[in-house]
Amino acid sequence: MKPLQGLRAGAGRGGGMTLTDENHSRVEGAYEYLLGEITSFRVRTGAPLSENRIAAQLGISRTPVREALQRLEKEGLVKRSDSARFTVSQLTPQEANEACDMLEVLDTYIAKKAASLLSPDDHEVLRASVDAMRVAAASGDRAAWSEADLAFHRLLNGIAGNALVSETVKETRRRVQRFWLHAASLQSRLIDCSDEHAVLAEAMISKDYAAIEPAVKEHIDHMRERILDLLAAAAMYIGE
Repeated sequence: MKPLQGLRAGAGRGGGMTLTDENHSRVEGAYEYLLGEITSFRVRTGAPLSENRIAAQLGISRTPVREALQRLEKEGLVKRSDSARFTVSQLTPQEANEACDMLEVLDTYIAKKAASLLSPDDHEVLRASVDAMRVAAASGDRAAWSEADLAFHRLLNGIAGNALVSETVKETRRRVQRFWLHAASLQSRLIDCSDEHAVLAEAMISKDYAAIEPAVKEHIDHMRERILDLLAAAAMYIGE
């Protein structure tokens, strides 16, 4: 990771960045870096997150790092110990079930609302996202599959137009999917999941509202099952 580029203090004159803009930029940079490290499992669950070390790696002060960690704490990706040190959060079965319950309700709402507003161009983009998922799944390319999945849901969230729901869904999905996408035997599940997205896409394109809810439920139930299996296996491994 290259150090985040510093900005000149007092650059607000003449249309440049102010110190406030500079700090925001550094917080965003630290947040995106940490988010990538956590969701890609380059930093393992339970691992300590040293503000000093991260700040040194990024070439910034501890303040934006701390603000980024606090933001990730609110999203449930990191937690603070009794000694006020940050670590990467573990997901509990109860939290996984609650997250999947929420995704089932909110994804159904988004899919139904988006279905009522889809344009013919949107139909093509949805189908292209599903095709990209299938290609990535067939080759076992998790990163490419994740990007295609993100494009699929980003389109639906944008069309549905409810920023609060979209942000809640994005944070919730990110929290649980980081475990699901890390499964060692994921390729066959990615193929099935791509097919589930295809069923949902066609239900939305045809405005078959009765088919949308069961399509979402099937997909979320499979995600839930896989996450709970992974958490159970992890608990046996570490003796919890």
